Amino acid sequence: MRARPSFTPEHDAGNTHYLRRAAAVLLLLILMMAAFFRFWRLEQMPPGLYHDEAYNGLDALSLVQGKTFPQFYEGWELYQYDAHANRPATKTRWPLFFEGNYGREPAHIYLMALSIKLFGAAPFAIRAVPAFFGVLAVFATFLAAKTLLGARGSQSAPPFHAPATMLAPLVAAFTLAILFPAIHFSRFGLRMMVFVFVETLTIYCFWQGINSGGRAVNDAPPPARRLTTSTLWFSLAGFLLGLGLYIYAAARLFPLLFVIFVPFWFWRDRGAGRRHWLDVGLMAGTAVLTALPLLLYFWRTPYFFVFRLAYVSNKGKGAIEGKPWLTWLYNAGRVLRGLFWQGETHLRHNLPGRPYLDPLQSIACLAGAGAVSKRLLQPRIFFLFLWLLVMLLPTVFSGDAPHFGRMSGAAPVVAIFVGLGADWFVKVISTQYSVFSKGKLMTGYWLLITVLFISALWTGYDYFVRYAHHPQIAADFYLPEWQMGQYAASFGADTAVYLTPTQAELATLYFALGGSTRLHNYAGEEGAVPLGIPGRAALYLVRPAMPPISLTRLQTAFPTGALGKSGDGYLSFFVPANAPRPLPEHQSTHSFGDQLRLVGWTVKVEGEVTAVTLTWEALKEMDRAYTAYVHLIGPDGTPAAQLDRQPGGYPTSDWQPGERVMDTYTIPLPPGITIEDVTIQTGFYYLPTLEALGEPARLTK
Repeated sequence: MRARPSFTPEHDAGNTHYLRRAAAVLLLLILMMAAFFRFWRLEQMPPGLYHDEAYNGLDALSLVQGKTFPQFYEGWELYQYDAHANRPATKTRWPLFFEGNYGREPAHIYLMALSIKLFGAAPFAIRAVPAFFGVLAVFATFLAAKTLLGARGSQSAPPFHAPATMLAPLVAAFTLAILFPAIHFSRFGLRMMVFVFVETLTIYCFWQGINSGGRAVNDAPPPARRLTTSTLWFSLAGFLLGLGLYIYAAARLFPLLFVIFVPFWFWRDRGAGRRHWLDVGLMAGTAVLTALPLLLYFWRTPYFFVFRLAYVSNKGKGAIEGKPWLTWLYNAGRVLRGLFWQGETHLRHNLPGRPYLDPLQSIACLAGAGAVSKRLLQPRIFFLFLWLLVMLLPTVFSGDAPHFGRMSGAAPVVAIFVGLGADWFVKVISTQYSVFSKGKLMTGYWLLITVLFISALWTGYDYFVRYAHHPQIAADFYLPEWQMGQYAASFGADTAVYLTPTQAELATLYFALGGSTRLHNYAGEEGAVPLGIPGRAALYLVRPAMPPISLTRLQTAFPTGALGKSGDGYLSFFVPANAPRPLPEHQSTHSFGDQLRLVGWTVKVEGEVTAVTLTWEALKEMDRAYTAYVHLIGPDGTPAAQLDRQPGGYPTSDWQPGERVMDTYTIPLPPGITIEDVTIQTGFYYLPTLEALGEPARLTK
């Protein structure tokens, strides 16, 4: 049996002294590299501004603008009525949970609000938050690895040789700095990397608490002070553990790491149980106390505790309907394959097919895991493997595994395994091959540096060349939407902006326009034409359609309007402020419930078809989508023909005070009845209750 490699005191101390002198400089260089990969061309890469990024930015912007919450910006979010069916939403200036876009935790949105205050409402401000915390996560990974691998003198510490206590943490930090998914999600305006920093810092504080309470007797401070030191670290770990729940839904699984590990640790190290049972209890209590406001919110509104989880779990191409356990079993294989062989194919999350780790990182990770697996029952080694398992659960439980965004929590521990593999590599090279004579340990280090440099170049090429030039990336990150929004914003705040036809996701356009109030979305192909507010300019953004009926109606309504810029997927039509609005043949001042009024009407008869064109004006904001009707009343006083529908493609709940809307109701005349035989009547009512909005108006022909 081969003896464990040994280091002479001079050899070990010399290299330890060198690494300690170089560690600060190396760590600084690693952090600079991490910052470069995360901030370079952050405004342009990824291109555009994806919907979820923009929605987060909208909430942050609403905070800056002093609006009250909850805010729902898009028409598809009808779940809000289910969520508050039994308990009306409580309006608040400072929400504990943002209910829009399926619901999101608050911390990263508040941080984005601060970033918008500093840098303005732009993609950089949204992405600077995860980029900044992505760099901090690299530093926290170094700290966590150092405190986890570097403690000596207790049963809970593995017998790593001295250089490993610095080499493995440095390589782990370097790996996270150049890890493709960590770079990408640091440049993507989502919340994963904020959680990764808090997660890793939690683990650092937890193990600092263990280390401070588990020193050798001859090195330990007095018992009272030792208790105070460890208690402080455990309390801070508990605070961070609770704080994680305010950042990311995956943080709800993170406490499972400690729930499983602590009993195992106390079983393997009875002395630790006697020393730290009170500290662990304090950590749990601090975590619960920190998370209590959010937990109380979920207690009052349980809908949002499970809503997003139910949405993402067991959905997607990998889900097996009705068999979640089978889905999870298959997902475990997909996740392992995603780590080392076949990565996620979703372009918005990854260069399609690229594994989580490049081949060099994969070899080091597997080597590191293999090197320490023989000591799996040693508490610190067990903790590493358990950490990896728990942080892979979010993607295992979802239907579209491997989902690299939901794997973000595993990035630091994967990086630590790469660091352990690098340490194993240097140890083997420097002790088992005669070509490296005694005292040539630095040769092994230089070989390692070469490998790491190649890996960094590999990542840089894959991200900033291959991924950046993928032909579909602009569309996936809504670059055309962002450019269209910027073009509309260039017209100034006094210009009303209309988009047709309707689309579900508008957050990118809203953010470009500085909020959700300027843009009005309508289905022009259904008939209604919003005429804007008299005396105010209007810009119409028209998606090309066949036939181009929306543009034709605009050109008919506004003969003095002009075609403007055409972009990717849209063309523009501008109506100046002084352009005359179309006037109906007959004028009116009739109002419906003091909420809207009839400006006028025009009646045209072609054969047996009557076309009634109505022009309305909103008098105030309306929270109801009213149904309009046109009835042709026969000589006997009963309707001979009628048409009841909402204004075509533009509901009254979207109308702004002072805005005019024109719509045409086409009604066939019954046989034997002419237009001279009928009286035309129009009005509004609320369909769910059939409640009339004011009195109907009678129209003269």
